[in-house]
Amino acid sequence: MEVKNVKFPEFGQEEKGEFVEQRALGHIPVKATVELGQAELSLKEILELAEGSIIELNRLAGEPLDLKVGSQLIAQGEVVAIDDSYGLRITSVVMK
Repeated sequence: MEVKNVKFPEFGQEEKGEFVEQRALGHIPVKATVELGQAELSLKEILELAEGSIIELNRLAGEPLDLKVGSQLIAQGEVVAIDDSYGLRITSVVMK
């Protein structure tokens, strides 16, 4: 079997396609999640869960909650009550 190097053409500035405008992407829905905390449980512990069970999370009371889009951390904030629902007041935007 003979292996050859592949030569790709050089792309110049004039060969670039059009940019996707922000307006075109602005209406695509994405799932945002507010994460209260995490816990690692064994399968045995999960099978023993019942109504009233308490799971200790890795976050202290009063710490900011994480706002994630996909698995990417976007911002942090605090819980607020809006009528009969919960909300998140953004306190800091995380730039990574």
